[in-house]
Amino acid sequence: MPIYDFVCGDCGPFRAWMIMAASESAAECPDCGHGCARVVSAPQISTLNGTLRSALARSERSVDEPKLVNKKHLAGCGCSICKPSGNQVSSRWKIGH
Repeated sequence: MPIYDFVCGDCGPFRAWMIMAASESAAECPDCGHGCARVVSAPQISTLNGTLRSALARSERSVDEPKLVNKKHLAGCGCSICKPSGNQVSSRWKIGH
């Protein structure tokens, strides 16, 4: 069963599942209940491989609200977070090497 795009004059755009035989009929707006005509939209056909398709979907989901990730660093990774601060004493001045 395909999904169709509709626009309500009061509430804005929405999508609804309909059988193909009823594709030309109006759909009720889920918010106000008024009948709304279908609008022309691009088909959702995907010819990408699974890995790229999931990466694009993840990217689209994070456009408005990025997901925060806590990632542990590897020992000696060398990033600016893991680098030792400049306050350490040089090994040259340590006692008992």
